[in-house]
Amino acid sequence: MKTAYSGACIYHDGILIEDHALLAENGKTLAVVAAGDIPADATVHHLDGGILTPGFIETQANGGGGYLVNDRFDADGLAHILAAHRQYGTVAMLPTFITDAQDNYHRAIASIAEASRTVPGILGGHFEGPFLSPEKKGTHNPAYLRTPDESDFACFAAHADALQHSIISLAPERVPAGTVRRIREMGIRVNAAHTMAGKADMQRAWAEGLGGVTHLYNAMPPLAGRDPAVIGSAAELRLYCGIIADGVHSDPYSLAAACKLIGKDRLLLVTDSMHTIGAPEITEFTLPGGIRVFVKEDRLVNEHGSLAGAHVTLLQCVKNAIRYMHIAVEDALAMAIVNPARYLDRPDLARITARRLDDILWLSDDLALQTLP
Repeated sequence: MKTAYSGACIYHDGILIEDHALLAENGKTLAVVAAGDIPADATVHHLDGGILTPGFIETQANGGGGYLVNDRFDADGLAHILAAHRQYGTVAMLPTFITDAQDNYHRAIASIAEASRTVPGILGGHFEGPFLSPEKKGTHNPAYLRTPDESDFACFAAHADALQHSIISLAPERVPAGTVRRIREMGIRVNAAHTMAGKADMQRAWAEGLGGVTHLYNAMPPLAGRDPAVIGSAAELRLYCGIIADGVHSDPYSLAAACKLIGKDRLLLVTDSMHTIGAPEITEFTLPGGIRVFVKEDRLVNEHGSLAGAHVTLLQCVKNAIRYMHIAVEDALAMAIVNPARYLDRPDLARITARRLDDILWLSDDLALQTLP
């Protein structure tokens, strides 16, 4: 029996459509049809406004539901983390494994690669570090920062087939020439992160296949007139840029400036969230290497006073983007759905058709999550 959902706008592949209905059958979405073309034999649910949209794509989350990716990168752990984020509209993600010992790094790559085959919604992984700059280490443990060796490349190659929609974040100036090219030739995307890279470093990495920047503004030098550094280079080279729209990691004015500089078609909303999302009972925790982190209202701060990941959901980031970047709702949705789908080469995730109905969101006019009838 077909079901039709009418009465709401429909967000499909970057376009907000009015006066149409979403058809579904057996838990799958079939088509978007004009309101006057709903099949006569369909059961019609008239929704009281709002937006039907594909769920959000998270490209940088360190944990959720009480689990850190670094501690629980097995399939069950990753499914639990994704489930915590699903409460807030995220239906697909790259669980983010941060700087750790080399043996754990290799184990995480193998485990996340396998989970991408077996856990719905786990697209691959985001491996942030350990090839980062000590000057911009943030909360990453400096004891584990290093340059890649042949065992790393062998590990990437062994699991490359399952990592085609994954990201490796590194400091371009801290890796040997040719590193970015070797990783990209395996099909894995490369971002600049925790870096002191200047224009020349960014140009070299871009020529080798650098495609993005991780948490724009954070852990990188500022844009300056005589050195565009990472931010200005990202704008000129048209890189995709993840941005934490919590108003803490980036001031609201800076969020608005990023939209103008990078462009609304190149920004990816990310949370950089820890395991505190979906776990309100957690008020402090310890990162690998013994670094303590505390929940401080809408942020996470480590024992040294540095920001240590965010305490925000993608749904809140969408709302913040509309408010602070002064953009339309469809543009903010693009930053959480279409742009990451394009960057990761998963265009199917930007479409509302041929999807599990469970992966479709119904947002009210004020962007509150609602349950479909």
